[in-house]
Order: sequence, then C-alpha cells, then structure tokens
Amino acid sequence: MRIIIPKYKSWLATATLAAILIATFANGALAAPTAKAEPAITQQQAPQRGTLSIIAILIGLVRREVALYVPNSYQPGAAVPLVFALHGDGGDASKMYDPEKRIVEYAESRSFIAVFPNGLPLPTAPVGSHDYYWGDPVNVDFMNRLIDLMTDNFTIDSRRIYFIGFSGGAKLCYRLAADPAISARIAAIATVAGDMGSKRIDPPTSPWEIIDPIASGGIPMSALLLQGGEDMKQPAVGGFGKDFDSIKTSFQAKVDSWRLFLGIHDGTSNTIMFGEATSVEAIQYTNPANGLLVISALDPALPHKWPEWNFMGVIWDFFERAPVRQLR
Repeated sequence: MRIIIPKYKSWLATATLAAILIATFANGALAAPTAKAEPAITQQQAPQRGTLSIIAILIGLVRREVALYVPNSYQPGAAVPLVFALHGDGGDASKMYDPEKRIVEYAESRSFIAVFPNGLPLPTAPVGSHDYYWGDPVNVDFMNRLIDLMTDNFTIDSRRIYFIGFSGGAKLCYRLAADPAISARIAAIATVAGDMGSKRIDPPTSPWEIIDPIASGGIPMSALLLQGGEDMKQPAVGGFGKDFDSIKTSFQAKVDSWRLFLGIHDGTSNTIMFGEATSVEAIQYTNPANGLLVISALDPALPHKWPEWNFMGVIWDFFERAPVRQLR
C-alpha cells in the first residue's frame, strides 16, 4: 500500500486573524459534567470562512484561546469532519497552524474544520509568555467541551472527529483515548513523539505513570504513531531522556499497547510507503473484524520535532481510510 503525499502549496501567509469571540460556558467551573455542557455564546464577529480566527473561551474564571479555521467550502447543513491539532508543551497553538505543518492548507483543500487550542500557561513560565502545557487533568474535559462548542455551532460529521498531537499534545491524545466519555467521540488520532509511559527519577520511589486505555475503559480507535530515531527527549528504544529526569517506555511498547487496545493480537500487518519520506519504516496492523488500524512509523533521522516532510498528507490519507466512529 502506498500513501501519496500531495505537492506542497504555500498559501497561509495571506491569511489574517479575525476578531475575537467570547464563549462562556453556562455551567461554570471546569469539571467533569454529568451531561452535555451547553455553552451560552456571545459573539463579536463570527469566524469567517477561509480565515484563521481566534476565539476566547471563558470557563469559570479561566480564559482559554483557541484558533479556528473554517474552509471556504463550508456550508451550514452539510456535515464536515472536525480535526483538533494540539501543540507540544512549551509552545502554543501557532506551532500547529504554522504553514509548515500544512494543517490549515489541508483543512481548506479537503474541506474540514481545524481547531488549534492553547494549553494552560506553564507555572514556571514568565508572565505574558506563550509557553503552555497539557499536563493538567482538566484538559480532558476542556476538549470534550470544545467538541460540544463546535458541534453546537457548525454542522459537524460526528462520526469523523480526529485529534493530532505533538509531544505533550500527543500525550493528551493518549489520555483522551483512555477516557471512556470522550474516546467514544473520536474516530482516530495521529501523534508525533508522545509519552505513553514514564517514571520520574526524583524521588527514586516515584511510580510508573502508564496511560493504559484498556484499564481505564477507553473506546478503541485507530492510531497513526510516528517516532523519531534521533529523539533524545523521547528515545525510541526507551530509557533515560536527554535531561535524565525520567525513564521512558519504548516506542515499540507504545505500538504493542495500542495493538492490544484494538484487539490486534494476531491481526494482519504489512509494510507501507510514506511517499516522499522513503526512509520511514512503517508497518500497518489491522483488526480484520472491524477494520481498526495501527500504523507504526519510525523516521530514523528525526529528532524531537515535527517532520519536515509532509506528514499532514499522510495523516489525512490515514484519517480517510480509518473506520468512522460508530455513534451510540
């Protein structure tokens, strides 16, 4: 099987930022809701099609900024896929809507709505900086509420909601997959360099922190997992990260955990090609009973960063081939 990567087309530089929207959730402080959170929205200006817009969401007293791209082809009443892109810790949403990631480009050409949330400010970051992180558990419910906000205000194909994540954003994707409520709403994820299991060195008695979607009752979904062979922060073989502050599980352990999550004990597997990224070693595992997929992809020369080759082309091809979410 060959995944074709379209030729790069740079156009996002012409995009502008629209006025800010303010969305206030009626049920106050961020906590796991017992029912769907119904937001009350006050709008200064609706997001314009073909324009990268910034919205501000108030949950209780916490203000969260989210970037949003609605393609020119969007028409109310015609359902479109929804894609969330989560930045790495220490960054912000702009890292994911950067033209080099090509996510906005694909949102326009493939007609899906792209959402780029910010995490919470890093506690150690200077005031006013744009260093955010995803480690706080409230972010699981935050994503659930963002899905509510989008489905309430746009015509979304709820069978085709996807998450993309890098580093800390990838780790949050795994946490979402492990959560019984929100995992039931996600069709597939695609990640780069995410930590699914680690142990802090200080203190030496720190327990292993393992994200196990089977143990926590997550609903299985397809996953495209990319790892860099030169990643010193999240080593492919596992062991100490470059700062020697924690021990990481290996990339293969992550892949095998996901195979077990999808019930692919003896499922079919085959080597696939990543188009122009000929050095990537990729294996696809398939559950023949339901079609769920796991793609293990190792880029031998990739450090702890998003690849320079067109990974978004691979991601979108994967999302289109993965089974849609069966709604309950």
